[in-house]
Amino acid sequence: MQKYNQLDVLQKAVSFLFQTSDVLNLLYSSLLVWLAILVLIEMTLRIGNDSVFNSFKSVWHTFGFRHFLTQNEKSEKTAELQEVKRFNPIYSTFNRAVRKCVIDIRTEKIMVCLRVPRTQQAQKILKDMEAHIKEELSSRNPNYYFSAPERIHSHLWFIGTKRK
Repeated sequence: MQKYNQLDVLQKAVSFLFQTSDVLNLLYSSLLVWLAILVLIEMTLRIGNDSVFNSFKSVWHTFGFRHFLTQNEKSEKTAELQEVKRFNPIYSTFNRAVRKCVIDIRTEKIMVCLRVPRTQQAQKILKDMEAHIKEELSSRNPNYYFSAPERIHSHLWFIGTKRK
């Protein structure tokens, strides 16, 4: 009698796993469809108003700029040649905000959106880097000139206008 109960439980568990797998496959499929729709809409808008190449440049520049903004803390070596790992919550908070950075490149202008970190110390790091950020943006995009950053709520915006 107990063998049948264990077998029933095993069959129900396997059945549940297959049903869960079907639900996950449906969820993944629907997410892929939504992603394809969003990309199609973006490409259609870019074709009508701008260049599709600028969309790819936006993604490329976003990843490069995030890499530039990320703050790392060097580890120190002790006498025994062991690395001392240090965790700095200020850099962690700053890097979390930097990971949300987005660059949108259009034919006539470039918009850079940086999320302002929540903590005061991380905001100080961002404030100290503003001149470096503007210089980096100008050197990466020499055909554009950038205005002073403008803070709107919890985001810092750098707007670049094409030189004529």
